[in-house]
Amino acid sequence: MNEQNDVPAAYRANPAPLPESQPKRPAVVSHLVYRGKGTVIIAGTCFRRVYVFSPKESEQWVDTEDVGALVNTGLFLIRR
Repeated sequence: MNEQNDVPAAYRANPAPLPESQPKRPAVVSHLVYRGKGTVIIAGTCFRRVYVFSPKESEQWVDTEDVGALVNTGLFLIRR
């Protein structure tokens, strides 16, 4: 109950808007090609998204913020 007017907060006529927890960002991705021989499960350094690459699934779109760290492993090339 709200002590000011004895009306439950859920029933207020004009409730305050809830702030967004995180603004939406545009999806910016790059095409990576895996050069390894086995399956690799790797997390991006920026968003911690997990990517799974294998010789059969060697090409994927990856968040641009994660590309640098993945390419620096020497296992990936950027496809242009």
